[in-house]
Amino acid sequence: MTKIDFHILASHQDIERLQYVARLVMKAQARGHDILIACASAEQSKAVSQALWAARADAFLAHTEIDQAAHSLQLSHTDDCGTHHDILINLCEQVPSYFSRFIRVFEVVSQQPDLLESSRARYRYYQDRGYELNRHDLRQRMPQ
Repeated sequence: MTKIDFHILASHQDIERLQYVARLVMKAQARGHDILIACASAEQSKAVSQALWAARADAFLAHTEIDQAAHSLQLSHTDDCGTHHDILINLCEQVPSYFSRFIRVFEVVSQQPDLLESSRARYRYYQDRGYELNRHDLRQRMPQ
């Protein structure tokens, strides 16, 4: 069964959320994982892409869109998840229909009121269906 982790950030800033996603990607790639980032829109996908290219001064996180050649790190703003099944980073306000095919799902929770409410709804959705949920509350670790 899919394991789901909620990473609760202290910030309400989009850029800090995307920087955190880039750090998650670096950590997962270092461990040999394939990753799909589910975006809510083409605009968000573009912002994520820019954050991945700028993640580190001495390197970058190479990636493609889901409709391009297969790659270990891809972005999607559609219902297409390609052949991915390892790690899903969900940035959508709803639960992607394909989430259960993944071994692990990361939900990155921002303190923006609308995004926070949709995160709570996704948490309840997974909980009601019996999925293993883990909370990583970073609000105590990060300056406000």
